[in-house]
Amino acid sequence: MSQFFEAATPIAIPSINANNGANDAGSSATGAAPAAGAGAQPTINHRLLLSLKEAAKIIGTKGSTISRIRATNSVKIGISEKVPGCSDRILSCAGNIINVANAVGDIVDVLNKRDAEKEDAAGAAEDEGEEHYYFHFLNHILPAPSKDEIRDLQQLENIGYVRLIVANSHISSIIGKAGATIKFLINKHGVKIVASKDFLPDSDERIIEIQGFPGSITNVLIEISEIILNDVDVRFNTERSYFPHLKKSPGEPSSPPASSSTKIELKIPELYVGAIIGRGMNRIKNLKTFTKTNIVVERKDDDDKDENFRKFIITSKFPKNVKLAESMLLKNLNTEIEKRENYKRKLESSEGHAAAAATEHSDFMSSSEEEEEEKEEEEHDNEDEQ
Repeated sequence: MSQFFEAATPIAIPSINANNGANDAGSSATGAAPAAGAGAQPTINHRLLLSLKEAAKIIGTKGSTISRIRATNSVKIGISEKVPGCSDRILSCAGNIINVANAVGDIVDVLNKRDAEKEDAAGAAEDEGEEHYYFHFLNHILPAPSKDEIRDLQQLENIGYVRLIVANSHISSIIGKAGATIKFLINKHGVKIVASKDFLPDSDERIIEIQGFPGSITNVLIEISEIILNDVDVRFNTERSYFPHLKKSPGEPSSPPASSSTKIELKIPELYVGAIIGRGMNRIKNLKTFTKTNIVVERKDDDDKDENFRKFIITSKFPKNVKLAESMLLKNLNTEIEKRENYKRKLESSEGHAAAAATEHSDFMSSSEEEEEEKEEEEHDNEDEQ
């Protein structure tokens, strides 16, 4: 059975100014209703792979189109410089996850619109067919949508694509176990999603291609953003980001190999992992920054035999940095253990005081009852003597 593409209305919230976080009175999030805690939305920076033609279309005449998308959604958005000899550019869009997703939906909408004047001038009576690029990452992985996959044929031209650049460390989380997560997203939002098998040149990043209506792409991107933000792993600094560049000629000398790094693995009791990582992973991020090391918290697999412990992997080119991170991590663990033991002792102590007080009260009541009985016996004896 063929999957049907589903049109959807993108989620809208009051936009947050990307520069200072203040409410932007000039922004127009259509259909937005005031939402409580909208300012607390987590932020993300998404990068899209574009062809030169797509980049020019998004920029618009004198930057008018990209400025409108930026102002409407209150996001920071920019496109990388054109590199001579390269057929691609990178679009970066940063802001809270809903605003960024809405901006990407607007970008898809812009790319879907045809330039009628240019088509007429070029004699657009004949079909151009899909454009083929020498840089194969720009060629769509997914086939063009067919008439059997859409209920309203007039909406066929509104189906668009987006090439999302994602670090390889997050791909498995988006796909899920046995593809469960990606299948759920596809069925829920009426889109098609596929991950490229190849890495972008000289990087540790791959393409997640999404095909669907702009509103549906917006909504699925919100969920993908949440998956990435909730990913337990702390990304290695050594993971290379892609940027447009020309490959070196065979005669050019290659860059020297990276120096070997020092690695230490620590097993932390599962009970203390949350406290060591910190809320929003703040503690581990601060530790990583302070010690200038890379720290990865391994995922907990379902078939993990050592389920009571989680592995922390610390790496750096400098052994002293690794040792510093190790000692600080263990110190944090010992502090957390001691804190919990003190709390437990205090709790036991307070319970002991309560028990002692209850016993003392019981003894007092028993003593009072005995005195009452003795008094009654004396009165009874006096009556008998009389």
